Amino acid sequence: MKNVVIAGTNDVSNEIAKSIANSLSADICNPIYKTFPDGESYIRIPCEINGKRAIVVQSLVYPQDKSIIETILLGDAIKELKAEDQILVSPYLAYARQDRVFLEGEPISIRSILNIFKEYYNMLFTIEIHKEESLKYFGKPSINIRPYIYMAEKIGFDKRNIAVLSPDIGAIDRAKSLSSYLNCEYDYFVKSRDRVTGEITMQPKELDVKGKDIIIIDDIISTGGTILKASQILRSQGARKIYVMVSHAILLNNAEEKLISSGIDKIYAANTLPKKDKVHYIDVGPFIASNLTAYLN
Repeated sequence: MKNVVIAGTNDVSNEIAKSIANSLSADICNPIYKTFPDGESYIRIPCEINGKRAIVVQSLVYPQDKSIIETILLGDAIKELKAEDQILVSPYLAYARQDRVFLEGEPISIRSILNIFKEYYNMLFTIEIHKEESLKYFGKPSINIRPYIYMAEKIGFDKRNIAVLSPDIGAIDRAKSLSSYLNCEYDYFVKSRDRVTGEITMQPKELDVKGKDIIIIDDIISTGGTILKASQILRSQGARKIYVMVSHAILLNNAEEKLISSGIDKIYAANTLPKKDKVHYIDVGPFIASNLTAYLN
């Protein structure tokens, strides 16, 4: 079946779509889209889709609600054009952190989004969703792609005297996986609160970081507060170099500036979100393409 890659409606999606299309030697289709004066989105796909596998690439970047609506419209359009297969590649899935009810009366937001997407797409590929179990709401085949080893290969870390740390025990499996590739130690930060002052402190559970290069690994950085505190502690304990590696770099309110100023040597991120000047981005398009090939052939 012939593949057609359909670029999404934002710069991030366009970049990854081109990368995927090049890797697959597939045709790329650029939809016509605009915003009406009242704020509604218009989309038209001016390409031959009938009988082909349509691969829509749409990262749900800010404004997320508009990105979601346009993903739905793209799905409806390829369905109308009688695509033989309808695949959604959404490198960044917005609303994934609202994956359960925290307070009575709240929705499970990621469930709402995926319940809609499954009406238009037969398969879903994403990069490091916050909790992989959330993909059950899609109800169809779905692949959560973890990019860290691929990113590390592209970066080319010096594997001598290096260690991997996760910000908490919840992300320890990421650290363990990357450390296996790097053949190094891994650990996680534990938090404690001073009963008198209420001050929260962090430190590696067991790892001695003195003289080591440290990679702090996580799925997403939003404000960067936890990573900032972690880097300060690592510096005070004698870490030689500190790197941050994440799938999704939101980095609100100049967080990247604060992190670099705190002593972090480099921030590495997959190119799933709009770019920040002080972040080093790894194009994950070829890695997504290899996953597509593995599951669709």
